[in-house]
Amino acid sequence: MNTRHLEAFYAVMVCGSISRAADMLHISQPAVSKTLKHAEMRLGYLLFERTRGRLVPTKEALLLYDKAQNVYQELNDFQLMAENLAEKPQGTLAFGCLPSLGLSLVPEVTKMFLAKNPHAKIDVSTYHTDELLHLLNRYQLDFAISFKPIKEQGISSIPLAKIPLVYLDAAPQAKSGAVSIDKIDDGRWINPGADSLSMMIHQYRTFKTTQLNVHTYYMAAEFVKRGVGCTISDLFSAAEVLPFSMIYPLKEPMMLDLCILYQSERPLRKISQDYQKLVQKYLHKKLKEYNQKLYQAN
Repeated sequence: MNTRHLEAFYAVMVCGSISRAADMLHISQPAVSKTLKHAEMRLGYLLFERTRGRLVPTKEALLLYDKAQNVYQELNDFQLMAENLAEKPQGTLAFGCLPSLGLSLVPEVTKMFLAKNPHAKIDVSTYHTDELLHLLNRYQLDFAISFKPIKEQGISSIPLAKIPLVYLDAAPQAKSGAVSIDKIDDGRWINPGADSLSMMIHQYRTFKTTQLNVHTYYMAAEFVKRGVGCTISDLFSAAEVLPFSMIYPLKEPMMLDLCILYQSERPLRKISQDYQKLVQKYLHKKLKEYNQKLYQAN
């Protein structure tokens, strides 16, 4: 079966009839019928049975259709990558970030960036790290903002800042400064998800199976606000959701590296570099402010 045969076969399977397949392919009905017959002759078995004027796929056709769907999905991905490889206009920026960073950090920095670059066009999306890497590898993003440097072939990272981890609890804590991870109540623990944050926590302590597991830092913080339990989060996500009276420093020096990720073979354009510098400047200012509030409150 050659590509012409595949095209006609797929169109008939999708459309359900030769007439609609012909419209889809912008060719005549006899041309579709001839192509299908030629494919069947080459294969040595029928693809469709003609029953009461209708085409009914054979079992062989149904098996081939499963594979054909994969082929067309790969083709669509190829076409999308080819389009995205074209150099974007200088004033267009597409990037992604973690959901927790989409609450305050990215909106604030983007607001500042647009004030400095009023003609820029920005496309922002939020995904978890695996999906961000997938989009980077398909050239759909200029860069991504995520925690921890990623060790993946073809991906480079630029460190932005080290973000401290903090203990979150609505229940008042003893005014003794930092909280030790060993003193956290297992029975009230909210698991913040299986990612870089959880891996960092696991280096210091393994909590027992918990009643509540979440997959975003800010959702864990929202549960804390409602008195459901306690958790550990990064300072930025916590400060967006909770008052500093519910945020406590940790005795253990736990930090998450916030980075910009990009395709190694596609160095950051000037517009991306400008955004990176603005993020770093904003982070430096807010970290100083948040740390002051954190230790004043405790």
